[in-house]
Amino acid sequence: KQATPFRGALLAATALTLDLSATAALAQDTPTGVAELEEIKVTGSRVARDGYEAPTPTNVISSVVIDTQGATGLGEILEQTGMVKGTRNPNSNAVNTASPGQWTADLRGLGGQRTLVLVDSSRIVPFAPASNLSVPTTTDLNLIPTLMIERVEVVTGGASAQYGSDAVSGVVNILLRREFDGVRVRAQSGISEEGDAEQKRVGVLGGWNSQDGRGHFVFSADWVDQEDVKDIYARDWGRRETMIVATPGTPSLTWGNNVHTALGVGGVINVGRNETNTANVPFSLTGYTFDPDGSIRPFQYGYPLGPGATSSTMIGGEGESITKGVSLVPGVERASAYARYGYDFSDTLHGYVTAGYSQSYGFLSAAQPRLTATQLFIRAENAFLPTEVSEAMVAEGVGGFRMTRQGNDLGNNKYKIENKSPRFSAGLEGSFATDWDWDAHVSYGRNDYTYKSRNNPIRANLAFAVDAVRDDNGNIVCAATIPGHPRFDPAAAGCVPLNLFGEGSPSKEATDYIQGNPYAEVVYEQTTFGANLNGKLFSTWAGPIAVATGVDYRKEEEVVTADPIATAGGYFTGNNSPYSGDFDVAEGYVEAIVPLARGAQFAQQIDLNLAYRYADYSTVGGMDAWKAGLLWEPSDSLRFRVTQSRDIRAPAINELYSPGAAVTNNITMININDIGSANPPIRNYVIPQRTAGGNPNVQAEEGDTKTIGFVFSPRGLLDGFNFSVDYYDIKLDKAITNLNGANIANLCISGVRSFCDLFTFNDAGDPTALDAGSINLGSFQQKGYDVQLDYSLPLGYGTWTVAYTGTYVTDSIVDTGLPGAEPVNRAGEHGAANFAAVPDFRGNLTTSYRTPTWSATVQAIHVSSGRLDNLYNTPGNPTISKNDIPSYVMFNVFGSYNLSDRVRLFGAIRNALDRDPVMTPYTVLNAPVYGAYYDKVGRHYSLGMDVSF
Repeated sequence: KQATPFRGALLAATALTLDLSATAALAQDTPTGVAELEEIKVTGSRVARDGYEAPTPTNVISSVVIDTQGATGLGEILEQTGMVKGTRNPNSNAVNTASPGQWTADLRGLGGQRTLVLVDSSRIVPFAPASNLSVPTTTDLNLIPTLMIERVEVVTGGASAQYGSDAVSGVVNILLRREFDGVRVRAQSGISEEGDAEQKRVGVLGGWNSQDGRGHFVFSADWVDQEDVKDIYARDWGRRETMIVATPGTPSLTWGNNVHTALGVGGVINVGRNETNTANVPFSLTGYTFDPDGSIRPFQYGYPLGPGATSSTMIGGEGESITKGVSLVPGVERASAYARYGYDFSDTLHGYVTAGYSQSYGFLSAAQPRLTATQLFIRAENAFLPTEVSEAMVAEGVGGFRMTRQGNDLGNNKYKIENKSPRFSAGLEGSFATDWDWDAHVSYGRNDYTYKSRNNPIRANLAFAVDAVRDDNGNIVCAATIPGHPRFDPAAAGCVPLNLFGEGSPSKEATDYIQGNPYAEVVYEQTTFGANLNGKLFSTWAGPIAVATGVDYRKEEEVVTADPIATAGGYFTGNNSPYSGDFDVAEGYVEAIVPLARGAQFAQQIDLNLAYRYADYSTVGGMDAWKAGLLWEPSDSLRFRVTQSRDIRAPAINELYSPGAAVTNNITMININDIGSANPPIRNYVIPQRTAGGNPNVQAEEGDTKTIGFVFSPRGLLDGFNFSVDYYDIKLDKAITNLNGANIANLCISGVRSFCDLFTFNDAGDPTALDAGSINLGSFQQKGYDVQLDYSLPLGYGTWTVAYTGTYVTDSIVDTGLPGAEPVNRAGEHGAANFAAVPDFRGNLTTSYRTPTWSATVQAIHVSSGRLDNLYNTPGNPTISKNDIPSYVMFNVFGSYNLSDRVRLFGAIRNALDRDPVMTPYTVLNAPVYGAYYDKVGRHYSLGMDVSF
C-alpha cells in the first residue's frame, strides 16, 4: 500500500500537539515514515485504517510533550488545549473537600461525568467521593505513571456509538507503551519564588524482551509530592482580600478589598430574644463584641453593615479574614505503578496481562464553620457571661440573645482524602485471513476512597455545651447534664461547658467535646469484558469497506459507609450517609467506513462513516447511540469532515441510590387539595426535606452533537504547515440535576403534578415531608470553534516549530426547564458559581527550537476578557459595581540539554513573568480567583534529570 502525500501530512495535521518540538521528535521515533503507522486505530473510530483519518476531530498529544514540560501529571497538559476545563484539579479545587489533589478531565466545561476517560481504549475504575453529588463519579488522571504514556488522543465530539455511556462531550484515551528496552529514571524538583509549593518527583520506566523476542515486559512507577500553599495571604494579590459584598440600594453587589466577616472572632451580640427564643426583644448591647479578657465594647462594623446585620461580609471593620488558614493549593502525595507482560504465541496471536496500582493522599485546610445567630442562643443565666452583660439583660427583661462568632480559635477544618486503586486486566489479540483482526479482554478495578475530617462541630454537642450554668455546688456545668433540670438530656453525658465570650476563651476540653472527626469510606468495583472484530468486508469501486463490531459487558458496584454522627446529619459539614448500589450493562456496536470515491477530480477521497451501539442497562433499560460522518478530500492538501451523533450518559450509582442528607427547614407550600384552584392559600410549613440524594427512577441523559471542519496541509513552500478549524454544537437533554425544596414547591404550586408527588401529605392534605433526589430536567447547549495550527521548519542545526491550539465558544446555554425561567447563555463568564460558564476564548501558542543537543520552548497561555456573570446588571437580576473581567496571558519557559546520549537535564519556569491571577470573586466565602483558568502559585522553578541505562 502506498500512502498519499496528504495521508502522510495528516499524521501531523490531526495529531497536533501542544509543543511542536514533540511532533518533530515523534517523527524521529519512527524514522521509516508513515508507512509503519498505516494500519492503526484512533480514538475517533473503532475501525483500523490508513493514517489518522479520524471522522471526528481528534487532538493527539505525544509523550514528548509531557517530557518537554516536565509535567508531573497528564492533567497539566490537557488543560492547556483550551478544550479541557480544569474544574477539578489541585489548582482549582483547594476548597473542594471531597477530592483535593485529584485531576479530572472536563471537556467543554460540561462536567467531568460527561467526558469518558479510557486507558488503551478500555474503561478504568472511577473514584466516587462518598455520597456528595456535587462531586461526580469521574476518573482520576493521576492513576497512570506519566512515563508509561505513549500518547493521548482527545476526541472533541460525541463518541458514545463507539465507546458507550459518558462520551457526551468527548473522550480522553490514554495509550500506554507496549514495549520498552532498557531502564529510564527521571527525577525532578521544583519550588515557587515565594519558597512554597515545593514539588518532588521520581519516576522510572523499564522493560526488556525475553524468549527470543516473543515476550515483552514493561513497567513504570511514579512518586509525586506536592506541598500545599497555606492560604491567600501567602501572595500579595491575596492580601488585598478581594470579595463581593451585598450592599443596600444600587448596585446591590460591589467589589471590595479588605473584606471581612461580621461575625467577630470573640463573638458579637446579634439580637435580643425572649426566654423561649421565639421572638426578638430590644437590647441595648446589640452590636457589642467580647474582648479576650471578657470585657465588652461596640463591634467595629465595616461598610455597609451595622448592629443586627444579617449579611456575613463587609468591607473593612474589625471582622476576621474570610479565608484565613484556607489552603490556596492543597498538598498532594501520590504514587502509581503499572506493568504489562505480553507474549507472541505466534505471528497471529498475542496475549497480555497488566497490573496497576495507585495511591494518593490529598491534604487541605478549610474554614472553621461560622457560628451564626440561628446556631448560638445565649441565655441570661449563662455562667460564662460577663456580669455587665447579664445585669443588663435582667434590667431590660431580655431572656437571651443570639450571637455570631468566627470560630478560628476552634481550629480550622482539616481534611485528608485517600484513594487506593488496584487494577488488573488480561487479553488476547489475533488476526486471521488477510484483513481481519480480533481482540478480547477482561479487567477488574477497585477504588478505595477514604474521607477524613478534623475539627468539625457537632450540632447537638455545641448546643449542649453553649448552655452553661452553675449547679448547686457552684460549678459550671452543662444544663443538660443536671438531672431534674428543665433542659436535662441523657444524650449530653460527658458534656464540657463552652465559653465563647472573647477570642481564645474556649478550653481545649470543651473544643474537643463539641468537635468530631467525620469519616466516610467508599469501595467502588468495576468488572469489564469486551471482544472486538475488525476487518474489510469487500472492495468497491472506491476501495474496501472496513467494519468493526464488538460486544461489551460491564458491572459496577459501590458501597459507602460513614460514621454514625455523619449518618444522622449531626456535623455542621461532611455528613455522608451509607448506601450501596450497582448496575450492569451489556452492549453491542457496529461501525463501518464506506468509501464513496477515490482518485477523482475534486474527490481524491470520500468516505462515509456509520456507527451504532445498543446498550441494555439493568437500571434504565435499553439505549441507542449512533453516529454518521463524512470525510471529503478534494485535493492532497485539503480535507473536510462532518459528523452528527446521538450520545448517551446513564446515571451513576450515586445519582441513583445516594440517600443524601435530610434537613428540617421552612418551606412555602399549599395544601394538596388546593392544587389547580385559583389563588390557593400559601402557607409556611416546617418539614423534613431530602433534596440532594439519588433517585432510582432517574433516566439517562441524551446528547446530540454536530461537528463540521477542515484540515489544510499545503505542499511546496509551506511543506510542514498544518491548519484545522472545526465547528461543534453539543446539545444535552434530560440533564440529571437536583432542585432545592423551594423550586420543587413552586413547581407543584404552578400545577406540575409530578413535583407534587415528591411530597408526602397527611389526611388533611398538608405536606409532612419532601423526598426529592436526582431528576431529569433542563438542557445544555454549547457551540463554538476549535482552531489548531502547527508549522515545522528546518533551521540551522535544528528545527524550529510553532503550534497553536484554541477554542472559541459562541454559546453555552443553560436551560433549567423550570416554568417561567429563561435560558441563559453562560459563554464569556469567568466565575466559578455557574454551571457551563466558560470564557469566550482560550488558547495556547507554543514555539520551540530543537537541536540534537538542546531544546528551548516558550509557551503563552491566553484567556480572553469577559464577565463575572452574564446576568448581572440585567433586568430582574442583581446589579454589580464591576462585571468586566480582563484578559490574561501567562508565559511558560522550558529547556533541556543532553549531557550525553544517556543523560538529559531539563528545566522549566512556569508563569515566568510572575503574572498575578485575574480576580474573579463571588459571594461564596472562598478564594477570590478561579484556578481552573488562572495560575495561583506564581513563578515556579523546576529542574530535573533523565538518565537511561
